[in-house]
Amino acid sequence: MELRRLIASAKTTIRVNGARGAHASNAMKRHPGLVPLSRDHHHGLVLARRLILGRSTNPRADWPAERAQQVARLIDFFETDLRRHFEIEEAHVFPAAARDVRDGASRTRALIAEHEVMRGMVRDLLADPTSRLAERLTAFGELLETHIHTEERILFEQMQAACEPEVLEDLGARIADAAADTPGCRL
Repeated sequence: MELRRLIASAKTTIRVNGARGAHASNAMKRHPGLVPLSRDHHHGLVLARRLILGRSTNPRADWPAERAQQVARLIDFFETDLRRHFEIEEAHVFPAAARDVRDGASRTRALIAEHEVMRGMVRDLLADPTSRLAERLTAFGELLETHIHTEERILFEQMQAACEPEVLEDLGARIADAAADTPGCRL
């Protein structure tokens, strides 16, 4: 039940801050320093949709129909991409947001808490990769989707409005350096 409250809270935050859809009229063009994270977010949203629906909407996609195989795909994505993505955000993006964005400290604490919940969900799937898969994979997908929307539609927009261009350029360089130190990281 705690997970449902977390997802509902994140969705409320998005609505309260006025974000509506991926192409909201007030959406800014993404700063080049944040583009690698936004690109990762796109891949995360594709995964989230597949987990929520239990299938791919692309008939040519190599996405398994069996939930047990979807668990393996999720764990692989987490290990090769998402784990390091979380680490980069926590080490570089969130400190800048906490410092420069109004209410950034509380927002980044909430986002870190969501990272921890998702890490725990993956640990649970590793420990028990067979029971209640539809429910558990859907819950992961919903949380990941809401989490990414919060980062893209609220946090990144606020950072671009509040941070000096030099801060975002420095942040972009640190993100690129961190990704370069990670073999297999698609940032």
